[in-house]
Order: sequence, then C-alpha cells, then structure tokens
Amino acid sequence: MADAYLKWYYGYQNFWDELLFFGIIKWILDNYALDMLYVEVGDKVRMEKWMEKNFESFGFAEDKWRSLLDKIRFVENKWHKIGTHIRSFFGLSPYKKMFKFFGGGEVLTDERKCPHDGRNIPLLFGRTVRRHQFVLLWGIASPHTCRTRILYNILLRRAKNIIVRDKTSFENAHHYVPRKSKDNLILHQDFALEIIQRQESSADSKRPLGDAKYILINTNHKECTPENREKIQAFCKEYPLHQKIFFPCDMYDDAKEFKILKQDIPDLIYYNRTEHNIPRILDLFAYCDGGIWCRLHFLLPLKIYKKSFEAIPYAEKIEKMILK
Repeated sequence: MADAYLKWYYGYQNFWDELLFFGIIKWILDNYALDMLYVEVGDKVRMEKWMEKNFESFGFAEDKWRSLLDKIRFVENKWHKIGTHIRSFFGLSPYKKMFKFFGGGEVLTDERKCPHDGRNIPLLFGRTVRRHQFVLLWGIASPHTCRTRILYNILLRRAKNIIVRDKTSFENAHHYVPRKSKDNLILHQDFALEIIQRQESSADSKRPLGDAKYILINTNHKECTPENREKIQAFCKEYPLHQKIFFPCDMYDDAKEFKILKQDIPDLIYYNRTEHNIPRILDLFAYCDGGIWCRLHFLLPLKIYKKSFEAIPYAEKIEKMILK
C-alpha cells in the first residue's frame, strides 16, 4: 500500500479531534507500510501550525515521530462542503483509488443524524466500499433501527479491518463480521489514551494555575438544559473555595455557552485553550480537583488522572467508556 487517505474530523478546533491526532496517526503509520498519508482537514494552515506547536513540546523529535510525521499531507476541502460531496459521489475525487481509513467517535451509530451516522461512507465512497479497500476505526454503537442494521451489514462485512475502542463496540461488530474475517476485528484502547498517559508521566508537567485550587466545567448547546445547569451549580457548591474554570472542548459550540453559564456562576473563568499546546492543556486536568460535563474527551482525562468528576451521559459512548 503506497498511499492512503484518512477521512476523520480534524481541523475544526475540537479538543477531542486535536487530542486524538497524534495517537491515530502514529497507530496507522506503525501498522501500515505507507509512503504518504493524506489527512482531510477543515483548515490546512491552522492544522499545520497546530501540529508544529505540539510536535516539539511532546519531545517527538527525540524518537521516530519525526520520520512518521514527514509522511503526513493535509488535504483541505477547497470547495464548499456540498461541492466536495458531489465530486466524491460522482467519483471525481483525485483520491478515489486510495485505500481509506474512516473514523471519528462512534464511526457508526444511529444516535446521530445522516450523514454522521456512517451513511456518508457508502454514499460518497462507493468504489472504496465495493472493493473492500477501507478500515473502520473506533466506536460501533448498538444499532436500534433497521436502516442502521442494513448499514452495518454493508460496511462491517466489507471492511479490511475494524479497530474498535471498547468491548461493547467489539461485540456489536462481531455480530456482523463474517466468520472468515473475525481476525480482522481488533480491540484497541482509545487512541487518546497514549497521549493522556504520556503527559501524566512527563517530567515537564507543571501546575498551570500555580497553587490555586480549581474545578473544570464544560457545556455545549445541545445539553445545556435547565436541568443540567442545575447539576453544574450543585457540583460547584461542593467546592465553594475553588476557582471555577470553564473549559471549551469545541471552540464553535461550547464557547458560545460560556455567557449563559456565567449567569448561573458569576465567578466562572474562561480558559482559552487555543493559547496552549496539548501538554499544557492536559496539565490543567492533571492538577484540578474535579470536573463536570458530558463530552467524552473532557471526562476521559479526569478518569485517567483519577479526579473526582460527574458525568452527564448523553450517548452510549459515555456509558461504555466512562461509567463502566
């Protein structure tokens, strides 16, 4: 396999995507002999700057990471997204013949609307699916609808490999994978764990807010209901002397909710994570005393660093990755 194409959701200023980037790239290049890996992103320039910002801080120059990352090429959607989809649908993409890696959270799930439930894969990459030239990476949610079961039958039976991050996903996929292909189904830890754990043991780790005690809070538009806002206020009352730090995982969605939440918590402080690299951001989690919200990769560092947290489940992935 000379070149391959990674279809994920990188480049959208989402902490989850940014945290995963080095983990998933390293895994692919460690396990597949590639000359070049093309990674689809929303903002090529921003992503290149972000990668360099984190590269040296992780100490990757001291090992084989440099040779791996030299094989990365970012591909930006130059057209409007609809135009890009039309081009892919009619087989006009210059990357149509490349082997593909498809991933992103619950890569297959009926908890999200089309096309983010996985139906974009056969719709936009029909040639790739027909030829079994793809790998599925990450979560496979439990199917609840007939259309999702049909989708699982199409994709899981044709995938070259299926790499999942939890036992529930493994069991869901195992039901659809043909007996002769069972060895192609692999259970692997969350790709972010290596990055989180690496920082936990780093000698460069330091307290980001000095000796101040603080807790972390996150919210997004969909789950910022009156009931959940009451849960956040109740959590804050358990830490009356702590600073309350608002951590935006998604800079487009979560950041907009800060002003709403500040009405409930007047002393809430906004943490602009775009000013920091991943090691410093993870230090914020490593030295906090707790946190509350529902996003998976807000809760995962808290769980790994053994911090007190309250999860507000909104999807199956929180149940199987955080609460189990």
